[in-house]
Amino acid sequence: MAVITRDNRLKRAVKRVTTATGSRASFIGDASGLDPNDPPQLVVFDARRDNPDKLFFAKVPHDAKIVYIIPGDTLVQKVTLLKDARVTSLLCHDERFDDDEFIATSTKCLRGEIFGLQKYFPWGVTTFSMVVKNYEQKGRAIDVLMQYAKLAGVRGPVRDRIQLVADELMMNALYHAPVDDNGNEIYAGKSLKELAQLEEVSAIQVQYGCSGRYFGIAVRDGGGSLSRQRALEYLTRAKTGSMIEDKAGGAGLGLISVMRSVSKLVFNLDPGHSTEVIGLFDMDLFAKGKVGARSLHLFTEAPRDADDAGDADDEEHAAAAATGGGRAAWVLAALLGAVVSAMATAYALKSRTPDAAPAAATQPLTVTVSPDPRDAAVSIRGTRVPAGTQWVWPDDVASVTVEVEKPGFEKWTRRFARRDAGPGLHLYPVLRRIEH
Repeated sequence: MAVITRDNRLKRAVKRVTTATGSRASFIGDASGLDPNDPPQLVVFDARRDNPDKLFFAKVPHDAKIVYIIPGDTLVQKVTLLKDARVTSLLCHDERFDDDEFIATSTKCLRGEIFGLQKYFPWGVTTFSMVVKNYEQKGRAIDVLMQYAKLAGVRGPVRDRIQLVADELMMNALYHAPVDDNGNEIYAGKSLKELAQLEEVSAIQVQYGCSGRYFGIAVRDGGGSLSRQRALEYLTRAKTGSMIEDKAGGAGLGLISVMRSVSKLVFNLDPGHSTEVIGLFDMDLFAKGKVGARSLHLFTEAPRDADDAGDADDEEHAAAAATGGGRAAWVLAALLGAVVSAMATAYALKSRTPDAAPAAATQPLTVTVSPDPRDAAVSIRGTRVPAGTQWVWPDDVASVTVEVEKPGFEKWTRRFARRDAGPGLHLYPVLRRIEH
């Protein structure tokens, strides 16, 4: 990569993290230093004091990626820089250089693996996933997010912003992203009441986690109706201050409200296949009164060869592709029994931790049921199973019924298909007490 800056502090910061990306960085004062005989794949331009000129645009290779370093309070004014298709990011740098954000950004630019919330968290942070298929499940998912945020120590005003963003992103992915063969919204013109009455729509993935400093939420659909051009149209409207009313093309994000609520906003686009929008909330900045988007990223997946069109680059991509084909490959998730206990329902836990996938491939599929109350009787396929123990799913069984019951409580029964269970299914059913 080439870094164009005269700021020695920025140079030192980039040098610290360059090794983490597996690349090398050359530092130059202006675009005249770009060597046509050694074209960079990524150019980082310090736009805090200087604006890019004609020489810069001419000398950056057409297939290179561009990242602009900007002051945090100028994001809206700098949005037009994204009109250059080579630009992926407007990355804030004020008093502190965000190493994690720079590593995630440069790695995505250089390697092209763009999807997933985990990339914005340090190694070891666990993220959780939920699948949402209708309006009721959206409400339950928001309840889970709010309980998780509370347990993570997120303050009330920040939780309110997380709730707003989660609702906007999920509503868009559920009801505005799905389009027909002509690119027209399937649910266009329907009222909120009509949308809420739909029994099931195309499933979306909601991923979330917290590193202590950042709370993150990612919403991904399996259709990919949002293009870079359409995303830029909405971002430009946000720049001019016009409210977004037209929700066509899956981009009706209530974008102004979203940008005013997050610290960082990320669009990951795979047109025709999947769209993921990530909102990151910086608790340190919120504590200092710095609210609103200060970094913006717009990544587009490289076109896949025909031979690779059906292959997934990572676990999240595979899930999105399966959902686009009508298969519910994402497992509805929650995090802790304590979180779900107030909701009188159960979610299947599917946590993503580093290096977990290879091990899962060699392990048998298991089901574990941890009920509340703990002494409730658990049965799988009609056979009593001790609570909290792993039940091995036979290879020749396509689906199982799980029952949990206790005198004085309503019986809990769910049926699960093998293909949707993943390598391990952990259930936290909460029984509802019968009121006399």
